[in-house]
Amino acid sequence: MPPALPHKNRPPALRLGYSLLRIFFRVFNSIRVSGLENIPTSGPVIIACNHLSNVDPPVLLAFTALVRLPGIIAKKELFSIPALGWAMNRWGAIPVDRGREGGDLGAFRGCMTSLKYDGCLIIFPEGTRAKGRKLKPKPGVALMAHKSGAPVMAVRIFNSENFLKLGKITLKYGPLRRFEPPADGNLKAAYVRFSETVMSDIFSITEEP
Repeated sequence: MPPALPHKNRPPALRLGYSLLRIFFRVFNSIRVSGLENIPTSGPVIIACNHLSNVDPPVLLAFTALVRLPGIIAKKELFSIPALGWAMNRWGAIPVDRGREGGDLGAFRGCMTSLKYDGCLIIFPEGTRAKGRKLKPKPGVALMAHKSGAPVMAVRIFNSENFLKLGKITLKYGPLRRFEPPADGNLKAAYVRFSETVMSDIFSITEEP
């Protein structure tokens, strides 16, 4: 079964779970969400977001699901946790081995399969939590955008690192961008430029209404 098929092959409890998460974030973190109308309602799409804390994935999954049931790339270590791993396999999560030299080909194939079936895929181009650092994006977002033809949507999350302090979280969905093959044929350089442009798109989103 292809991973992360949109609106198919998901447990009935998934939508209920996302609803409960949304209620939780609205009650305890006074979350403010905008730009959901920017998410394409059909066709493949890659949602690229900055990464501040461990709560970012459930926030993005829960609110993106108001428009599209998304898949997500997650570090493989999470799948070894019995209950969580069982749930993630059924939520459309794709495991990635971040330590594999040259990249995880299996994870890439899973992502491409999802997008081939018009999936909505959430990724964090920085590859890990920034923790106050300025990280260079991984080129994978550009490679997937090129090979799948899917547009990339910039999304920014604010203040999620203060989740446990019940800080107010803001989530804003921004513009779409498509990868254009370079005229000079230098794909490696084009992937780097595109990934950096996506990160610029993300950080150009401001928290103010």
